[in-house]
Order: sequence, then structure tokens, then C-alpha cells
Amino acid sequence: MLNLISHNLLFFVPITIAGVVLFGEVPVASRLAKGSLRAIGAICGALLALILLETLPALI
Repeated sequence: MLNLISHNLLFFVPITIAGVVLFGEVPVASRLAKGSLRAIGAICGALLALILLETLPALI
């Protein structure tokens, strides 16, 4: 069950920005491809943050 607490949502912003930076640094020639990679990075970062927030209490 999804149990999100508002102060835990602060992890979403830095991890999403890290995903944008990580995927945005891939060398491509097209601006469309660079924008698409940044969007994919943001989505992957947000999913990683959600997985981390949901599994961390179970691991403790």
C-alpha cells in the first residue's frame, strides 16, 4: 500500500533533478533527443525516489 508522508516528498526534488542531469549529459546531436532524455531522466528519478521511500521503512 502506498504510504506517502509529506515531508518524505522532499526526496523527490533532488532525485528528480539528479535524473535530469544524469540523462541530460548524454551526448546527442538533436535538441529533441536531449529534451526527451531529460524527461525520461526526470521520470526515472521520480520512480527511483518512490521506490526508495516505500522500501526504506521495510528495511529498517
